[in-house]
Amino acid sequence: MNIGWICLSGVGKSETFLSDTLSELRSFANVRAVSGVSEGSFEGTRGHHYIPFAEHKLTLWHTLRKRITGRNVHRQEVQKRCLKMVSPVFAAFEPDIFWVEFGTTAVAARRMLEEAKRPFFIAVHGYDITSEFKDSQYRDELVSMMNATQCAGVICASHYTRRLCVLAGVGEDKTHVIRLGLDGEKIKPFGLPKTHEPSFVHFGRLVEKKHPIATLEAFRRVQRELPNARMTFIGEGPLFADLQMRVRSHGLDDHVNLLGALQRDEALEMVEKHWVFVQHSVTAKSGDQEGYALSPAEAALLELPVVSTLHNGIPEHVRHGETGYLVPEFDYTQMADRMLYLASDEGLRQQFGRAGRINVLEVNDPIGRVQRLRKLIFDIKRMGD
Repeated sequence: MNIGWICLSGVGKSETFLSDTLSELRSFANVRAVSGVSEGSFEGTRGHHYIPFAEHKLTLWHTLRKRITGRNVHRQEVQKRCLKMVSPVFAAFEPDIFWVEFGTTAVAARRMLEEAKRPFFIAVHGYDITSEFKDSQYRDELVSMMNATQCAGVICASHYTRRLCVLAGVGEDKTHVIRLGLDGEKIKPFGLPKTHEPSFVHFGRLVEKKHPIATLEAFRRVQRELPNARMTFIGEGPLFADLQMRVRSHGLDDHVNLLGALQRDEALEMVEKHWVFVQHSVTAKSGDQEGYALSPAEAALLELPVVSTLHNGIPEHVRHGETGYLVPEFDYTQMADRMLYLASDEGLRQQFGRAGRINVLEVNDPIGRVQRLRKLIFDIKRMGD
């Protein structure tokens, strides 16, 4: 079995789900992977090619042409670049099927996939079926691809994601909810001591849809009640400077630690030392949403209670009142109340933490995920033989 894997982006520190999926597919098939950029962390390893077909500058001319003619000339040029630059790599490999990460990649690779005449799966995540759907041409093109006979299936990490696809016009029979896998043997409590003072931690990119400013505002209210409380942010992103400025303006420099990006293992060790994991995910102004939000699930595997929001797939793995608490988007006041409540009750934190690990081990079972992926893919292969 040969699988051609393609994604517009590279495989970075914040996209471990991409490298995990590659490893899962490689556990039962030969995989040749192509990223549409010039470099990435997997460069030169195990048949991973970095071919910059997606590095095509959007110019004022492209924007004007789209406004005047309604045609997305830039997207069409990226499709041509993908066809020309990527087709030879896969032609030599002769894939039986293609695995496409993100709907945006599927649209960019449409011409290449059509000419390859092989079945393909599309794995959708967050922005590709939320903010990107504001572009009606993109949405229509992607939905048409998903409903095409050549599309073997649309892989969704949550039921929420699946509903977005169906509401956009994708046939229900095309969609499959297969959770992202998390290995409980690799992510488990290290046995590290907790901080003496009440402590909260956020681990993820500092971007609008994770709203670190809302998390900080919640912590500011917590710190008023618990003067010795501490907050740690692990991650980088476009809101780092804004967050740093807000910390200083509130006089919280001695209470908030901004660590920047850390390697995954180092970050998880740091997470475990804290009392509660917090992440205030929201729908960004652009419409962009999280997909499944893995960081809260990873924290649950470390037996931390989670305080997060009623957002996209998060309620499908954080059980309100059992493994943590969920508050409405942008309600940092209620988030602070939940943080304070957990900080006051060590027994409840331990209860939620143990229940959270058990829940994620069941919901995000990596063995079950691989079995389902393997069955889907080999069923399509047998149908084509």
